[in-house]
Amino acid sequence: MSHLAEEYAKSLGCKIGSPVLEPHFFPVTSKKYITFHTNGKKVPAKHYDFWGIVFLLIKDKLKEAGINIIQTGGPEDPLYRECDQSHLGCSFKQMSYVIKNSELHLGIDSLPMHIASAFNKKIVALFSNLFIENASPLWSSNDDCALFSPDFSKIKPSFALSEPNKRVNEVKPEQIASSVLDLLGICHDLDDYKTLHMGPHYSNQILEVVPNFHPQPNYAPTLIANLRCDYGVVEEVLPSWLSRKSNIMTESPIPLQLLSAFRENIAGVTMFIDSGLIDKEYLTSLSRLNMKFNLICKDKSKLQDLRFKFFDWVVEEHVKFSKKDVDFGSELCDNTFYHSNKVLVSEGKNYLSKAAWKAGVEKTSEPQKLIDSDEFWEEIEHLNVYNYAKKENSELRNIE
Repeated sequence: MSHLAEEYAKSLGCKIGSPVLEPHFFPVTSKKYITFHTNGKKVPAKHYDFWGIVFLLIKDKLKEAGINIIQTGGPEDPLYRECDQSHLGCSFKQMSYVIKNSELHLGIDSLPMHIASAFNKKIVALFSNLFIENASPLWSSNDDCALFSPDFSKIKPSFALSEPNKRVNEVKPEQIASSVLDLLGICHDLDDYKTLHMGPHYSNQILEVVPNFHPQPNYAPTLIANLRCDYGVVEEVLPSWLSRKSNIMTESPIPLQLLSAFRENIAGVTMFIDSGLIDKEYLTSLSRLNMKFNLICKDKSKLQDLRFKFFDWVVEEHVKFSKKDVDFGSELCDNTFYHSNKVLVSEGKNYLSKAAWKAGVEKTSEPQKLIDSDEFWEEIEHLNVYNYAKKENSELRNIE
């Protein structure tokens, strides 16, 4: 498979040489650092959704070695707060200066990767919508590079700017993290880390709130609050949450006067209608308020009757996942943990999942062990499940 540079060289009738770059000074306060680059808008197919996990796996080790992470790229690139510094939007020449003085470059197949190659920097890069051979770093030795792509042996790359199911997400975060530390000569135990499951919705950050307490001013202002009134609600508290952008999930009617007063802040209302507490008259009133809402049936045995009862509206079936739906049950052990893209807040305390909330396990900086309950498996599409430091004598919990 030809490299793109070779095709250009043939078309232009010239030879491939070494690039001449003229970096411009840019004030970098870190003495030792790696550079990081990704792109979420220009070529969405290249953007890896699990960089946060990669940073989680390498950050402490880099800190111990006195190495920072500096993000570089264009002004519209997604900002990663896990990085110690961000220089998004600097010029190409300034970017070249930052990359030239780095210990390693981490990111996607893009211009910064090729700049790093021109300066003979160590490189860890992801390729997604084309073969590695099409755009590999030309001026780097194999020993200085760790390049990853999906398995193209059966399904070939799309060569598209956008993919409905991004294949770059098939690359495991521990592979990327291990390569970064290996190329920097930093000892680690990531050989004992194994991703078991990456939920398709894991990359979307979600804030869920049980409205049983008053929020602090400016609490997570950039996130829409998904108010889980179906988990419990204190009606006196509800107005303080509806004063911000929110979604409502409920099994019982919310007073229409309250919804009308905060209509501009409410993105939508999801109603679980199995309880029988919500009637057609209430839905008609919601429609008159121009309130967006959807109806969900949790009990499949009631679905047909409810669709007939609420004939004028769409009643969707709630897809309920269980432990039997996962394909990694035989690998669960005493060292199985999980990350969650959700934060569930109740009475001012943070939890990683509904299962953790029900079990009283608050969110901490420590890895959280898998909770084998129905509530946990229901949220599996939002979770990253992994084994870490698996012991040979750990008891396996096979799916029955």
